[in-house]
Amino acid sequence: MASNINVPEKLKAEFDGLVHGHKYRAVIAKITPDFTSVEVESTLPALQDMVDPGPAYKEMVDMLPEHGCRYILYDFQWQSSATITHSKVILILWSSETSKVREKMIYASSQECILNAVPDIQRQVQATDEDEISYPVVLKRITS
Repeated sequence: MASNINVPEKLKAEFDGLVHGHKYRAVIAKITPDFTSVEVESTLPALQDMVDPGPAYKEMVDMLPEHGCRYILYDFQWQSSATITHSKVILILWSSETSKVREKMIYASSQECILNAVPDIQRQVQATDEDEISYPVVLKRITS
C-alpha cells in the first residue's frame, strides 16, 4: 500500500541535480515530522576524481541516523579494472533495526512516491544495519 506523501518540486530538483547534472553524489532525504512530505536533509558533492569511492561512500553512511530511517539517492561508482569506471543511480532505503515500527512502515510504504518522482533510479537497496549498507555488500547487490 503506497502512502500519499508529497515529493515537493524542490526535492525533485535536487534529485535531478544528482541524476542528470552530476552536481551531487548523494541526496539524503527524510519524511517530515507531520508525515506529509519528503525533504532534503543533506547533500554531498560529486566526486571529482574516481580514485577509491569507498571512503566517500562511508562518509555518507556515517551521516545516517543510528535510530531512524532515510532515503538516499546515491550515484554509486565502482571500477571493474584500472581503466573502466561504472556508475549506477541507486535508491537506498535506510531503516535501522532500532527504528520505531511505525516509522519503518511509513518509509517502506512511501518509497513508491520517491520512485515515481525519480524514474531514472537503476537499482533499489534496503538496509537495516551497517553490514547491509556497507560498500562491498551494496556493490555485490547492484552488480549481480
